[in-house]
Amino acid sequence: MEDAAQSALVLGRTPQGDRALVLRMWLRDSGLWSAYVPSVRSAAGGFRPAMAQPLAALEVVPARGRGSLGRIKESRLHPVWRRLHDEPSAQMLVMFAAEVLRRVLHEGSANGVFFDEALAMLNDWDTPGAPLARGPLDWTLLLCRHLGFELEAPEVGHWLFFPAEGKWAPLGSFASTACTPSASSALAAALHGHEGTRASRNEALDAVLAYLEAQHPGWGQLKSLDVLRSL
Repeated sequence: MEDAAQSALVLGRTPQGDRALVLRMWLRDSGLWSAYVPSVRSAAGGFRPAMAQPLAALEVVPARGRGSLGRIKESRLHPVWRRLHDEPSAQMLVMFAAEVLRRVLHEGSANGVFFDEALAMLNDWDTPGAPLARGPLDWTLLLCRHLGFELEAPEVGHWLFFPAEGKWAPLGSFASTACTPSASSALAAALHGHEGTRASRNEALDAVLAYLEAQHPGWGQLKSLDVLRSL
C-alpha cells in the first residue's frame, strides 16, 4: 500500500487536541484505513480542513506510521465537491450517507467495485440541479446490494416486508416483526423505481434501515436521520 497514490473517501474523523485528528478512510485498493494527521491548520503540512469533511473524495499516498495508525505522505481533493459540501440539503444527505456507511462497511466488503459505484453516486449528486429526493433511499439500497443483502422487488401493494428476514409475505400475514402495509407498499414501489411522495420515501427508507439494522446488531440511533427527513 505504501508510496502508491490511491483514491479515497473520508468516513469520519476523531479530533486529537486543537490541531491533530485521526482520519478514518476507505481506500479504493486497500480497504479501510486510519491515519494520524498532526495538523489540519498548517499549510505546510498540505492537509486542509476541507479534506476531513464527510465523504470528501481524495487522492492520497498512504504510508506506515507508528503503532496501528498510518500517515498521509501526500493528499489532494479529487474531485472537489462543490454542491455536496456547499448546499445545505446536499450536506444533510452527505452526513446521512457517511453515517450509514460507517455503520455497515467492513474490511471484507470494502472492495473496488463497491467504491466505484459509491463514488459514481456522489458524483451524480454533486451535479448542479440533480434531484436529491431519492438520494437517501438509493444510497441505502446500494449498500444493501454490495453487502450481500439486495432486496427483491415484489408486486406493489400486495405484500408485507419482514426486515429481520429480508423477506416478503402475502398481505394478510401477521407477525410482530413485519412492516406496516403502508411501509411495505412504499418500499415495493421504491424498488420498482417509483419516485413517490416525501412521506412514502421516508416509509421506504425506514423499512430498508430496519433491514440493515437487523443484519448489524448494535446499530444504535442515526443522528442524521431526523434532519434528513426534511429533504
